Amino acid sequence: METLQTVCIALIQGITEFLPISSSAHIQFPSLLLGWEDQGLHFDVAVHAGSLLAVLTYFRRKLIALAIGSCKSLRYRQSSEELDLVTKLIIATIPVLIAGFLFRDVVASATRDLSIIVFTTVLFGLLLGAADWRTHRLRTQGHVFEDTNPSFLVALAIGCAQVFALIPGTSRSGVTITAALLLGLGRTQAATFSFLLAIPVICGAFVITLYDLNQLETSFDIQRFGIGFFVAAISAYLCIDFFLKIIERVGMWPFVVYRLVVGVLLGMLIWL
Repeated sequence: METLQTVCIALIQGITEFLPISSSAHIQFPSLLLGWEDQGLHFDVAVHAGSLLAVLTYFRRKLIALAIGSCKSLRYRQSSEELDLVTKLIIATIPVLIAGFLFRDVVASATRDLSIIVFTTVLFGLLLGAADWRTHRLRTQGHVFEDTNPSFLVALAIGCAQVFALIPGTSRSGVTITAALLLGLGRTQAATFSFLLAIPVICGAFVITLYDLNQLETSFDIQRFGIGFFVAAISAYLCIDFFLKIIERVGMWPFVVYRLVVGVLLGMLIWL
């Protein structure tokens, strides 16, 4: 049973990390609703490492191009699209790092409050739906979304919006994609920027979890760690691929409807 629970929770983490449905909320459901025990900090390290490996592997060609292009630009002191995008990703990451450091304890306590999860699941689901509806309307009116880097102000605004992802139930990818769509990016461009932006955020969460783990004397279960890592990595990779392939055809509404259904069911569970 413990192995099954480990697989299920790692699968939840991998699937929800990059879909706009909130991994922080879903990862709490097994313990809040089924009474499953927390898998421990070693497991948190494993699933974060797996998610990080997934996004690094999926975007490996783009990341290599960004690294090479940025290094050349810095060496020859010339501007380039690669250095421009890297700079904007750094700028967009700063707000959530500051907010995460300042409000870490508040976020940790809020994560266990189902009423907050219900509210944010519904609210940010509706905002995602509104943003996607606006994008769809622009497309039907003949607007063409250019595949270019967002401006510095747009990148900063997306980064500021990402701060809301610290609230459980919001979804980091959901809120950044919502902001990107409202600020004029196309669906694929918004999702790609959001996924690239996830890399420093997941790295930060990984480092913080490692630090917390270093403060505790806990036993290391290599089997649980391995299962969590590989299940999270494989499921996250497949979800990134699935999401980027379907969003231009179906948009965000399947995820909006899912969020609304989950929010309503959780609300009924709490208040009825």
